[in-house]
Amino acid sequence: MKKTMIVLVLCGLATAAFAQEQKQEKDWTTTVDLSYTSRYIWRGYDVLDNAGAFQPSVDFLHSSGLGATLWMSYAERGGSTGSIDSRADMAEYDYTVYYKGKAFAGDCFETNYKIGWRYYDYIRRATKELDKQEVFLEFEMPQLTGTPLIPHAGIYQIWPSKGDSEIDDCSGTIYLMGFSYLLPTEEMLPNLPLTFSWDIAFNDGTMYSDHDWSHMVWGLETKLTCPFTGAKIVPAFYFQNSFEDTVNKNDEYWGTISYSFAF
Repeated sequence: MKKTMIVLVLCGLATAAFAQEQKQEKDWTTTVDLSYTSRYIWRGYDVLDNAGAFQPSVDFLHSSGLGATLWMSYAERGGSTGSIDSRADMAEYDYTVYYKGKAFAGDCFETNYKIGWRYYDYIRRATKELDKQEVFLEFEMPQLTGTPLIPHAGIYQIWPSKGDSEIDDCSGTIYLMGFSYLLPTEEMLPNLPLTFSWDIAFNDGTMYSDHDWSHMVWGLETKLTCPFTGAKIVPAFYFQNSFEDTVNKNDEYWGTISYSFAF
């Protein structure tokens, strides 16, 4: 029943988006993204224990800033390892509703922000086993430095989906801060923009972890436009320094590639 309702809601939103697109002023934008990651790392945790995942998503954004996203994750292979009985049972659907806005427009403190709620649904497991929720605030300040270096930050408050959940003590907050920097490669690579990113996170007890700085992630990505369809292709590579063993005992490295198009 849950899957049927999801399909009906998405079909309804897609129909509304298509109808709005026929107007002179487009109110809805629908973005479909098809992604693969060689290792599923979530907030520092290695979710599938060294396995990758296929992660498609569909996003609906209204011109007012209101939006909704359905994001999915399927392990690239099965098998049991560590604390995971079967990677196939870790199939995940995330439902997000959010609002995007801008504050202090035109000022050096101009801030692009996104605030929302997300539900993590492990569709092949009982709700009380692993399902959780979060509210979040993410923002960036593109004019603060007057350079291609853009600082950003995020706050994520997480709690279990049910009061009698098997993870009823997993509640906590994760604080993230960092920056992105568009590398000056126009002369050497005029059609291949490279963006470097750096983030550091503090885990305040989420998922039974110690209250400490948990990890730091370095990233490099580029964006390409498909000449035939106009779709965006984004390959990226990441390296994580893991500080806190209760989050991750190992340093991690992984690559991702996504193919997305909007209408």
